[in-house]
Amino acid sequence: MRSRAGLIVLIIVVAAAAGAAAWWWAGSRPGPVADTAAGTPGPAAAPGLAASGPAAEENVPAVRAATVTEASAGRTVRVTGTVLPQRDVTLVSKAAGTVEWVAGGMGHRVEAGQPVVRLDATELSLALTQARAQLDAAEANLARLEAGARDEEIAQVRAAVEQAELGLTRLGDVLARQEQLYAQGVIPEETLLSVRTEYEVARLQYESARQQLALVERGATEEELRAVRAQVRQAEAAVQLARQQLDHAVIRTPISGLLAVQPVQVGTLIAAGTPVAHVVDIDHVIIEAGVSERDVNELSPGQPVLVRVDALGGAAVPGVVDAVAPVADQQTRSFPVRFRVENLDHRLKPGMIARVEIPLEEAFAGPAVPQAAVVQRGGRSVVYVLEADGAGRWVARERAVAPGTPAGGLLAVAGVSVGELVVLSPGSLRDGAIVNPIELDGGPFPPGTGGGGM
Repeated sequence: MRSRAGLIVLIIVVAAAAGAAAWWWAGSRPGPVADTAAGTPGPAAAPGLAASGPAAEENVPAVRAATVTEASAGRTVRVTGTVLPQRDVTLVSKAAGTVEWVAGGMGHRVEAGQPVVRLDATELSLALTQARAQLDAAEANLARLEAGARDEEIAQVRAAVEQAELGLTRLGDVLARQEQLYAQGVIPEETLLSVRTEYEVARLQYESARQQLALVERGATEEELRAVRAQVRQAEAAVQLARQQLDHAVIRTPISGLLAVQPVQVGTLIAAGTPVAHVVDIDHVIIEAGVSERDVNELSPGQPVLVRVDALGGAAVPGVVDAVAPVADQQTRSFPVRFRVENLDHRLKPGMIARVEIPLEEAFAGPAVPQAAVVQRGGRSVVYVLEADGAGRWVARERAVAPGTPAGGLLAVAGVSVGELVVLSPGSLRDGAIVNPIELDGGPFPPGTGGGGM
């Protein structure tokens, strides 16, 4: 019995020794890199990243780490709208004529005040010349009336009166003789009537000459001067109108921008009111969208937003709130809001569909970690915090956390402190495991980080 018991003890000792040897052999093999993407070991640490310290000597698992940062998360309103030019204008001809010149074709850039279309202005120039001549004549007539008649003019009118008087006297004598002859039956009645007519014409000429002399000697009345002055003002207005019509032969753009469509062709005969070109300014673009009544009071001009356009790959472009409508649209019951985006490269084209993200009030401020650092263990959310032990090694300590709101690729968590280091994609890592951190926040893990001597 005694020998049999000794045999049993010997077998137990040999088995224990074999188990210890197997444990030592397994622990001395190179450790894998922890990775949660598939829960399998990753590639070994690159040479030089963990070439010193006790952890490197023990060939422990290589891990990537991230620093716990302070982040904020808030509610974001997302709306969809259409890209519009900041300004656009349709150029319309105010004059009729034949197109003589155009600035360029579709897409050509024009500056504010620059001619875009020019009409043949030959007839308009002649009209202006005629209007100026009429103005000169009216001004000369007014000046003559205001200055009064000269002595030479008065003498000339008096001579005309004397001549008319002599003619009237002569015809009066002739008429008297003819009446005597008619009474004697010498001449017929037709002859007498003819002489009387001549006499009446002479009398009227005499009276007209006398009236003309009186007007010349008296000068122009105030009523006559007012009438002539009105003629001068009318001639001045005609000159201004003709000059304006001539100016309308050149159609200029009031804004800087691009020709959105092909202007009218050279040689085209157009009427007044015909559209000739369309200019758009897209150095800045406007996005119009509707915002609900729940969110509209949280918007104000100048508030930053992010704009994404699928046609450009969805990259975020910064913008601002430009204007908020004070009343809702009767059809959609939403409030129209305009967003302004700088577009100097002209990649945003009017007509594109844009998605606008409007960050509102902050809902959280505190520690946050990359979402890849949080894993599930036994129904709990945990992270693995790196701590340095007394031997200068890094130890992964499992810590339960309470996940919060996602914020820009990070996850707000409670249970860690800002500045601590957490393992990314810990995979099958367990509490208390010795690890070899080879990367921190996307770069090489710096030696001595956290006091661990690595």
